[in-house]
Amino acid sequence: MSGSGIKTVFGGASVGIGTFKTVEQCDEVFKILKAHGVDTIDTAQLYGSSEQILGEAKAGEQFIIDSKTPGGLSPPTNTKDLILENGHESARKLGTSINVFYIHAPSASEPNADVLSAINELYKAGVIKKFGLSNFAAGDVQAVYDYCEKNGFVLPTVYQGNYSPVARRQDTELLPTLRKLGISFYAYSPLAGGFLTKSKQEVLDGKGRFGLEGIGAIYNNMYSRPLLLDALARWERIATEAGVPRAELAYRWVKYNSALKPEHGDAVIVGSSSTEQLEQTLEGLDHGPLPAEVVEKIDSVWETIKHVAPLDNFADGMKPS
Repeated sequence: MSGSGIKTVFGGASVGIGTFKTVEQCDEVFKILKAHGVDTIDTAQLYGSSEQILGEAKAGEQFIIDSKTPGGLSPPTNTKDLILENGHESARKLGTSINVFYIHAPSASEPNADVLSAINELYKAGVIKKFGLSNFAAGDVQAVYDYCEKNGFVLPTVYQGNYSPVARRQDTELLPTLRKLGISFYAYSPLAGGFLTKSKQEVLDGKGRFGLEGIGAIYNNMYSRPLLLDALARWERIATEAGVPRAELAYRWVKYNSALKPEHGDAVIVGSSSTEQLEQTLEGLDHGPLPAEVVEKIDSVWETIKHVAPLDNFADGMKPS
């Protein structure tokens, strides 16, 4: 089990639409998670059959389950009636109440009264325990919080956002607002969509998530920028000199050495394409904080790229123009 550092959450996007499509495969994942003290699984209504498979695997009897309503990622479903219907449907599929229920992305205009009213009704009905936001700008977080406070609605207490050694704008653009409001930060994409495990040429060749269509277009919009691509050689050199795999270097930095802190209830979300990779990831996290000299080198990389770094998957990759 990991010692100090922020909480680790398992990202459920690979369940159903990814590698883990059966109850038996989920059971293997669950064994690994339990062995490393991971007690929370994050999913979403947009993750295909993830909620359904997690429910069939009785995940809710063994883990805390968080999920998301699409929000601005699917405007036609972003009505009060549909959010209520889909919230109840998510809980039914999962076979449990939902711990944190996020709005996956903001509406065109925030605060969205219908959406927040639906969230509050789900909370009052016991369908969800906490309200979360994801991919919202700081000003929209404040607007939502103020609206909920004014109307006696459940307040947002968790935020899920993009965060990695090469995507740290949240430190200055978002975290001050979250800290002021007492909102925890859960970091998704700590490997920058796999960017930090690749060479410049592999990204240019479209390896992994960096093809030119679908999700690849999103990650290319975010990370295929000259200065970021050039920084990959420095990242690999830091990892080699530290004797740490590139993925582990990123994960450990987020968990132990970043601006995220356990006292704020922060967390890092880790994904996996295989049980072997999941075991390797969690074992790497158990190695603890990085040495100060390694952190200084990682910080120096950030200083050279921060003016061109992306904010999050919605603002830089998916947001309609």
